[in-house]
Amino acid sequence: MMQRKRTWIGLAMLGLLVLGAGAGRAEDGEGVPVTLKGPAFSDPDQLADKPEAWRQLPIRHKPPDEGAELAILLDQNNYPALLPLIREYAAVNRIDISLREGTCGPAMEGINRKQVDIGASCCPVAQADRLPGLRWHTIGIAPLAILANGEDPVEGLTTDEVRRIFRGKVTRWSQIPSVAGKFPEDAPVFPVIRFHCKTRPGHWRLILDNEELFGPRAEQVGSMLDMVTNVAKRRGALGYEENWHTINQPEFRERLRTLRIDGHSPLDREAVRTGRYPFYFVYTLSTWTEPHTANPKADALVRFLIGQAGRIDPAYHVIPAAELRGAGWKFRDDELIGEP
Repeated sequence: MMQRKRTWIGLAMLGLLVLGAGAGRAEDGEGVPVTLKGPAFSDPDQLADKPEAWRQLPIRHKPPDEGAELAILLDQNNYPALLPLIREYAAVNRIDISLREGTCGPAMEGINRKQVDIGASCCPVAQADRLPGLRWHTIGIAPLAILANGEDPVEGLTTDEVRRIFRGKVTRWSQIPSVAGKFPEDAPVFPVIRFHCKTRPGHWRLILDNEELFGPRAEQVGSMLDMVTNVAKRRGALGYEENWHTINQPEFRERLRTLRIDGHSPLDREAVRTGRYPFYFVYTLSTWTEPHTANPKADALVRFLIGQAGRIDPAYHVIPAAELRGAGWKFRDDELIGEP
């Protein structure tokens, strides 16, 4: 027990020091302060350490990207949202672009191996992602949805209630005052969790900073499809998901409910833009800056995507970087680095 206590004390102290942490505090069973919300962003001034031999490597496209003028590897959020704009740009400018879909992990692997001109992540940049000679750009943010089963009589929760459910402090819907009379008295809550990109700030870590803070009763799944499927098929389930491409699939549209948090819907653009809706993820792209790695065509495409972010399909609920600047979010050059 003492070991667990020391660990949680360390987490609390670390949370106070990391950029973007500090909100959502509580106490553990022994009165030890715990920072529940994880960091929203990493420190842009702290670069990952790389040997000189790595720094001197050029960009070398590997199959199936060989011969392309641009090699791009996007995660599962950026890919469907940006695909129409990239295709349009390629056609108008007659550029041969090799565009592939992956996840944040393979995208970062392609960047680390210097095999792609543009990589992407649906999470804010981790400290380990801040490679020498690499620049990060923010397209925008989109809400991370708190999901309930479509047949359940719950339309909204508070941030504290969401955290208490996922921590295992609330185990029955009768413990939530706003819905206590709408569920059977013994109706259990079934939290569903997915721990992707654990080392990156933001996304699900805005709910609870790390997996140790989630309760032992929560059911852990491995994919976006598993998350929405489990919530859609089980009464009483509560989950979270950022991939609107999956949430919007016809087979899930009527079987899932996106909840208001603190009275604000994830579909309310103004609430997301101003930070009143508390959970979100970030559309992020990378380009290279050194003379032996930079690709001017990559820079031009990213500028186009940032400028045209307002044309992304509204079904993805993206708030472009330009609108975030107007709402007081903090930027370093093209990269979002702080909340308003």
